[in-house]
Amino acid sequence: MAKMRLLALLALGLAALSSCAQAEELPLWPLPESLGERPLAKEMRLNGVPVNMAIFGGRMSVDEFRRAMERSCKAERGSFQAMAFGMRQLWSCIHEPYSQTAQWQQVGNHIQGELSTLRMDAHAEPHPLPIALPDGTALQSDLETLDPGGKEGRVLVLQSGLSVAQLRAWFLRQAQAHGWKVADALSTASTRLSLARADGRLDIAFPAHAGLGTQVVIVWQKRK
Repeated sequence: MAKMRLLALLALGLAALSSCAQAEELPLWPLPESLGERPLAKEMRLNGVPVNMAIFGGRMSVDEFRRAMERSCKAERGSFQAMAFGMRQLWSCIHEPYSQTAQWQQVGNHIQGELSTLRMDAHAEPHPLPIALPDGTALQSDLETLDPGGKEGRVLVLQSGLSVAQLRAWFLRQAQAHGWKVADALSTASTRLSLARADGRLDIAFPAHAGLGTQVVIVWQKRK
C-alpha cells in the first residue's frame, strides 16, 4: 500500500506531462554517482504509453545536484528546465525524442526523488478504466504498473466540477453495481472510499476541493 501511495504522489506530479513514449528500452537521465537508483516497477504506462521510472536518493547538496544534472543534460544535448511544486522540484531534460524528468525534494542533507523518461513521438493506447466517470469529470493522469512478481496497479488523477459528496455517491453506486463492496470502516469518512472484491481493491480519495471543482485520486490494486 505504501508503494501505491508513492505512485499516487508521483501521478499528481506528472499530471501536467503530455502523453509520449513507445515500446523500447527507455534511457533514464544519468545521475551523479553519489545518488543510487532502483526501478519503480518492471513495466509502466503513463496516459496509455510506456514510461521508464526509478526511485533515487543519496547525500548531496542541492547546488551540487543541480550542477551535475545540468551537465548531464548538456552532455545529452538537451534543454534543462526547472519548476517548483511546493517543497518538491520538477527538473526536466528535453532532448528529442526523449523527455526526461527528475521529481525530487530535499530531506535533511539527502536528495530523494523519482526519475522518468518518455518519448515525445509515441501514440497512446489507453486501457479501459476500472470504473465509469460521471459527466464533467476529466482524466488528468493515468499511471499503470506491473511489478516483477505480477502485481498490477493503477493510479488515476481526476478533476471534476462535481462536489465531493456527489462524486462519492456516484463512485459508490457504480462500484457496487459491479460487485465492489465497502472494504473498511474508514470509508465512512467524506474524503475517502475504499472498496474491494475478489480481483482487487479500489481506494478513492478526494485530497483537494476548490471553487472550480474537486480533485480525485483513484488507486486500483489488481490481484491475479
